[in-house]
Amino acid sequence: MSVLELSHLTKIYKNNRGIKDLSLSIEKGQVYGLLGPNGSGKTTTMKIITGLVHADSGNVKIFGFSPDEDFEKAMQNVGCMIENPGFYPYLTAKQNLEIVRKLYSNCPEAAVEHILEQVGLLKYKNEKAEKYSLGMKQRLGLAMTLISEPEFIILDEPMNGLDIEGMALVRNIIKNQVQKGRTILISSHLAGEIEQVCTHAAIIRDGVLLNEAKVPEILSVYGNIENYYLSLIKDIGDREEMQA
Repeated sequence: MSVLELSHLTKIYKNNRGIKDLSLSIEKGQVYGLLGPNGSGKTTTMKIITGLVHADSGNVKIFGFSPDEDFEKAMQNVGCMIENPGFYPYLTAKQNLEIVRKLYSNCPEAAVEHILEQVGLLKYKNEKAEKYSLGMKQRLGLAMTLISEPEFIILDEPMNGLDIEGMALVRNIIKNQVQKGRTILISSHLAGEIEQVCTHAAIIRDGVLLNEAKVPEILSVYGNIENYYLSLIKDIGDREEMQA
């Protein structure tokens, strides 16, 4: 059974943006990267997967369950960080994580400080979140996503606002999660980040999934993911010129 199955998902907003007939499958242990420019449909896809937005048509299955039909079973082993991390700014990092921890019956008290150490925030645990820098807020959001040790992790542009050390730390966290057998869906507009952490890469543009492939195969043919992306875009442009 696949961890995630998307079948012919379509969601069109009033501005004609969204996603169109998008299908993909993610297997256990994969780090699947959605690469595309801002406004390409990456976040919309993740919102549909997690039930934050309803598709106009198509189906989602997480561990075999539909979020629309059985949300609790579909999402019980999922951790997600989509767009801006959500937390109470007037509470400390530790207090925010205590609230999240209590949502899970099998999450021990020790999990709070353990995950704070993992994301590099342990020494700032008693500072209010509103005083955090953008990068620290991103790390707190990641801690809230991972504290329950979910089997399937969804990360929307997790490198946003991070400095060099922060990006290296997040990459190491992702690799550590994979070593534990976790499955990850990650979105980014940065080809280099997808290249460094993902096992599979899919190119999405204007709401359409253009192509997907294993990262080692992409590197063997194109040298890097940026060349792969630009080659796909060039092929589309050439076909459009021939049809014009």
